[in-house]
Amino acid sequence: MFSLANSSKSLLWKNGLLMPRVYNGLHNASAPTLSRTLLFHKRPISTDIKRSDEESGEKNETVIEKTKRETLLYFDNIYSRSNVLTWYDFLSFKNKTEDARAKILDMTQHQFEMTEFISMQRDGGVFAKFLVPYPYTVPEVNLKIQKMVQSYDKGSIFKKVTCFPTKGTPLVEDMQRIPSRNLILLHTGKLLEQDVYSLLRRYGQIVDISCTDGKTFVSFKNLHSAVCAKNCVNGFTLNDINLIIKFDKNSSTHLIRNFFVNHTRLAIPLAFALLSIAALLIFDPIREFMIGLKITKKFQFYTSYYNSLMKYFNKQITDTGSAFFEDEVNDLQMWLEENNNTFVVIRGPRGSGKNSMVRAALKDRDNVLFIDCDSLVKTRIDSKFLANASSQLGYYPIFPWINSFVSIIDLGVQSLTGQKSGLSESKEKQFNSMLATAVIAIRRVALKNYTSGNEEDYLLQNPHAKPVIVIDRFSSKSEINGFVYKELAEWASLLVQMNLAHVVFMTETISTVSLLAQALPNQIFKNMVLSDASPDVARRYVLKNFDKEMNLDVIEPLGGRMLDLQAFIRRIKSGESEVEALSKMILQASEQITQMFLSDTTVRGAQAFDIIELLAKHEYITLKDLRFRPIFKSDPEKALLELEKDGLIAISRDRGMLDKIRPAKPLFKFAFNDLLGDEHAFKMLKTAYYIKIVTFEAGRIQKWEDELKNFKYQQENNKMFKPRLEYLANKIKISSEIIDEAEAKVKEYSK
Repeated sequence: MFSLANSSKSLLWKNGLLMPRVYNGLHNASAPTLSRTLLFHKRPISTDIKRSDEESGEKNETVIEKTKRETLLYFDNIYSRSNVLTWYDFLSFKNKTEDARAKILDMTQHQFEMTEFISMQRDGGVFAKFLVPYPYTVPEVNLKIQKMVQSYDKGSIFKKVTCFPTKGTPLVEDMQRIPSRNLILLHTGKLLEQDVYSLLRRYGQIVDISCTDGKTFVSFKNLHSAVCAKNCVNGFTLNDINLIIKFDKNSSTHLIRNFFVNHTRLAIPLAFALLSIAALLIFDPIREFMIGLKITKKFQFYTSYYNSLMKYFNKQITDTGSAFFEDEVNDLQMWLEENNNTFVVIRGPRGSGKNSMVRAALKDRDNVLFIDCDSLVKTRIDSKFLANASSQLGYYPIFPWINSFVSIIDLGVQSLTGQKSGLSESKEKQFNSMLATAVIAIRRVALKNYTSGNEEDYLLQNPHAKPVIVIDRFSSKSEINGFVYKELAEWASLLVQMNLAHVVFMTETISTVSLLAQALPNQIFKNMVLSDASPDVARRYVLKNFDKEMNLDVIEPLGGRMLDLQAFIRRIKSGESEVEALSKMILQASEQITQMFLSDTTVRGAQAFDIIELLAKHEYITLKDLRFRPIFKSDPEKALLELEKDGLIAISRDRGMLDKIRPAKPLFKFAFNDLLGDEHAFKMLKTAYYIKIVTFEAGRIQKWEDELKNFKYQQENNKMFKPRLEYLANKIKISSEIIDEAEAKVKEYSK
């Protein structure tokens, strides 16, 4: 057994290890046994591992062994090499192993038998072992193969394949080590720089060599040179010193991480800028394509299938709009064919059939985009608003959660610095961005069949090529998301000015025309007003849906309102009689009026009942009939406009001023009479009306009394304030009389 005491002169402690002394690069011969266990062995695999594999019958594939009649060569640039994260399959461009083997055989012109093929895809190369035939020697075969490989890629503009014989014993490993231009040579003692340079220069230009005790650093100019040196020289013995070579850690792998960690003020805005650029370059073309699909209805097979099912189960006719509005449909189609900056405004009360008429006129066009303003302006949550807007325009993909995430970051930055970071975007700006993308998509659809010549002339000569943009339920203002109307008006004016599309607005009030006039001050609008159909047209429309005789006198309460006529037809088809269907529709309208207006405990409910009571007795009323009624004294115009907006009344105008007030639809006239004709319901509604009058007048008196309290300290100036005091006293007296009268009525109707 080896004794450390007898070998103390030939051993030394180094880095915590007991190692033999080295003289002039040679180990002390007196410690042969210890050198096998404490020093790097000439072979990169232990003899114990080899003996154990032989005993167990296992094959060790980490080393490549060869006989004296075999030669081992390394071929570089066989595979495409990625310098970053090369161990990930989805970032590495791999060639098939069979193709690589065939390529090497083609290079060697099949002159030598390949006995083994080992792929090193991480490094971009392969090991190939060839049998050396007689009378050739190993150096002659190596030289011949190198010449054939060199001449194989002559004239190629791509990186040529290089071939080198292996000098050491290569270690076949698949550890997650990124190939680097810098190599680390592990050894005992210290190597001479001239020896290292002479050994490694053949593989490529060397930038620097740094020799230290036990470790040598070598930097190559090119990555492929370092890879070849590592695979060919690993395990080589230089001056009785075994070399173990590995790649140095690439310092550039953590540059991005260090930048983000150490420079957050610059890194965070830069990251969002890069994300914005990526969204612009990647997602915007996709969004333009999706908007185009939304307009042209391509690949939307489910739409026709769904409509067919609905028509089958509901037994609806296919051409309701054209049957009800034949003249209006023809006019709209003619305007679209004129191609003179088509900007159409269709106005009519709710339920007058604007949407059905427009769809009937556009049924043969395959380039129509419908936008419903109600789904946009009634959305309170920003993310939901953006989702609805993208659905209306076909703007996909969209990531509403990013806006919420950025808002949280912005709030955190503001709490720390006192200023906003400016990273978050408002929903107004994002909606504007959607519309801008839609303009590009609409232009692409309009010029789909354009080949040559002037684009403007092509669009003028082909009005059918331009898409039709239909904006439904357009208004001038809204309590929530009111900016939508202004943005859509300006967007539509841009499309008309650029002659890219026909634009059709559908609205219920005339006030929206002023907003459109601001967006297109020099544009003449084509206006179409839809009203209730005449009795004859309504009768023909109903009869067209049935093959039997009917009592059409019962549809008189419905007037010519298309929506009510359609509901009447559906009830008849479901099995109800004409009288039963009409009575149920009147009852439904009465319940709607009660729930939406009369159940309101504020002054609005009293105003609604006052108008209902007057319209039940008269065909129409005027502003003069309401101006001096107690409940309307403060601001009658505002109250009437609110009730018109909510759908209780319809107001006609004379030169822009409020004129005649009618029920919102003919059916409401009979619903008013139904509510007031029932004695029990009338007493309850009248009692509630007078209670609201009492509450309203009591509030006014309270306001005037509060004003009177301010005059109790002005005794010396009573003469100056006497007119105002008399005015307030008179107002309180009148309101008190109204309260007394209302309370008396409450007692009367409560009996």
